[in-house]
Amino acid sequence: MQTGRTEIHEIARQRDLLRGEALSRNLLSIAAIGITAIYLPIWVALICMIGNVGCDILAMRYMRALSPKRHAQRYILVAGLSFLREAYLTLAASLTWLMADSYGQSLAVGVLMSQLLQLALVRASHLPFGYIGLSAVALITGVLNSHHWLVTESNLVGFGVSTLAIVCAFWYTIIAMHSNHRLHKVSATDRAEALANDKAKSRFLAQMSHELRTPLNAILGMGHAELRRNKDALSQNRLSVLIASAEGLSTILDDILDMSALDAGRLPIRPEAVRPQDEILAALALFQPAATAAGLSLNHSLSPMLTAPKLLDPQRLRQCLSNLLSNALKNTPRGGVHISARLTEAINGSELLEIEVADTGPGIPSAQHRAIFEPFSQARNTRGGAGGNGLGLSICRSMARHMGGDLTLAPNSPRQSGARFILTLAVRPAPADVPPSPSVALPTARQKTQPPKAYTQPPVAASVASGLRVLVIDDIATNRLVASTYLRMLGASMIEADSGEKALEILSTTLPDLILLDLNMPGMSGLQTLKRLRAMPGPAGSLPVIAMTADALPEQRAFNLSQGIDGYLAKPINPTRIEMEIKAVMDKRKASPAD
Repeated sequence: MQTGRTEIHEIARQRDLLRGEALSRNLLSIAAIGITAIYLPIWVALICMIGNVGCDILAMRYMRALSPKRHAQRYILVAGLSFLREAYLTLAASLTWLMADSYGQSLAVGVLMSQLLQLALVRASHLPFGYIGLSAVALITGVLNSHHWLVTESNLVGFGVSTLAIVCAFWYTIIAMHSNHRLHKVSATDRAEALANDKAKSRFLAQMSHELRTPLNAILGMGHAELRRNKDALSQNRLSVLIASAEGLSTILDDILDMSALDAGRLPIRPEAVRPQDEILAALALFQPAATAAGLSLNHSLSPMLTAPKLLDPQRLRQCLSNLLSNALKNTPRGGVHISARLTEAINGSELLEIEVADTGPGIPSAQHRAIFEPFSQARNTRGGAGGNGLGLSICRSMARHMGGDLTLAPNSPRQSGARFILTLAVRPAPADVPPSPSVALPTARQKTQPPKAYTQPPVAASVASGLRVLVIDDIATNRLVASTYLRMLGASMIEADSGEKALEILSTTLPDLILLDLNMPGMSGLQTLKRLRAMPGPAGSLPVIAMTADALPEQRAFNLSQGIDGYLAKPINPTRIEMEIKAVMDKRKASPAD
């Protein structure tokens, strides 16, 4: 069984290698055989040319998904085509050598050596095909060499010397074929092991993230609920530390997943038509409460050109800005943070969005300018608790480069203090017929917009969720409790369902305004529940659905959203994120004429 799979993989690798150079290989064969027409009858050269190229094309076609055991006849056919392909080229070269012209013989020797080199290097993945091709070259050169020296020339010395040269050339070719076969095999094995390790790492990260986010969601939910209820100052302080620690762990999880996705080149970039100014102001608004609470200023100066819609990924822009603003505020004991933005032109003529984030903190020593962009590097920590996991700047730089820009640390003038980071992202003009998407800044665990105590007071403005009736579908009672706690804080009412079947039963008699749906449930999964829901007649089939899940990997998010989900909340959640996501989904529903 193992041998059969190995042969299939060898044939597939050889076909991929040959297919990559098929055009250049056949053109060179046509040129070489075409030159032999100077010494051979044109019809002989033409037959050899058509035979060589035709057999090569047919062999490539029949090698597709070839298994020697399951497709024995096709395997024999490919072997025969391999023999004929080499035979036609060898025949043209050998006949040219027999013309006894010094130039022609040089051409013939060069063609034969190139042929042996190709067999040793390119056709060594699956040795039987290489041996068959080599046997064709050996048969024709051996027969014609013997005829020339023994029949035509009657020269035993010439026959002996030429035969020895041919044997040495073929012996070396066989050695080279085996060496390259081993190299191909080791390379393929290493690649398969690397892919397997990468898949195992991805599965581990997904499982670890999922298993940790569910209890984190409960810790944060119950922490916020108790913080809102408890009026004792000491208890509130302790609960604030608990919540901040849980949010820090959530940040580490998010950063690890982002770093893994960036390393694997799997981080999705989804450009949308947005106004850069709106996205920057939305990100600033998230951090304004934290800046005010710390006694710091948070100012900005934005170019008027940033009001024009541009194509960029708003989520990744806000993520980069959040990391930069969070670092700046944490490392600025007094003064403030200033953000400026404008449009510039790159060297290749494309448009760049350039954002500068400057703070009045102690700055970063020049010796550490390069190290701060390395993973797990912390160059400064001016206040107690200001440290992080050292991934933020590394992720921001990788993300910016992934989007055609960069993140750099600008040098200060003698009169300047603090740190100045310059973020650039490639942007394109948005089509005139595409309206800009509304800016919705969704805070994550890494975006601590305000102290946890801010949740203890009801919002001044009425929440967008106020008065909504929400169906929460989750098989874990703790998750339903957390969701109900947050929804009550936002002024919404809740209906609970512990399974997809129960949810569909409720929907047959009750029509909520919104659904929060867990995706990982035993029995009927979240996506199966969604499919059944969308098939329901009437308004129930078009209810807005927001996923509330521990699946936080970028590819998981992209796949789930493609299944018809309106919004996405990765656990752990908080009231602000729920409210923002509800607002985003409701605004999108109102803006869509189809709904």
